[in-house]
Amino acid sequence: MTEEVPVKRTDLLVLIGVSLVGGVLIASLILTPTLSTQYISTILLSMVLLAFFLFLPVMGVRLFIDDRNDE
Repeated sequence: MTEEVPVKRTDLLVLIGVSLVGGVLIASLILTPTLSTQYISTILLSMVLLAFFLFLPVMGVRLFIDDRNDE
């Protein structure tokens, strides 16, 4: 399979949005929401993990939608 999949700007925006909301939710489940460095670092860690694990599913959904629109 030598076909390249281009990453579009909307893909990255969706990934950032989902990671941001999910990172805050995960951090809120782990720690009490307060304005502290530990809470903020937990949010950032959760965002990075979600972005890493959700990149391929987001791209897969976009390809599925593109293929469906082509038909």
